Amino acid sequence: MELNELKNVFDAGGLKSVVVTSSWMGEGFEVIVTDNKNKQHTMSAQRSDGEARVFKSISAAITNATNIGFREVLFKLA
Repeated sequence: MELNELKNVFDAGGLKSVVVTSSWMGEGFEVIVTDNKNKQHTMSAQRSDGEARVFKSISAAITNATNIGFREVLFKLA
């Protein structure tokens, strides 16, 4: 899901948590949200056909998580 979609779902009360974690290739960080049905969604890049958006820094990933609307962000090292 892209940022705008995630914001809309958050505003509707459909998201319950967010985690920032290392990308699976170890080249950056990803934002993963969990919805109210306990399904996880990775933030995707715009116009990427659902490819995960990889942030170069932790602060950029956390900023995007807070832009969704979250005020509490969990960071996982592995």
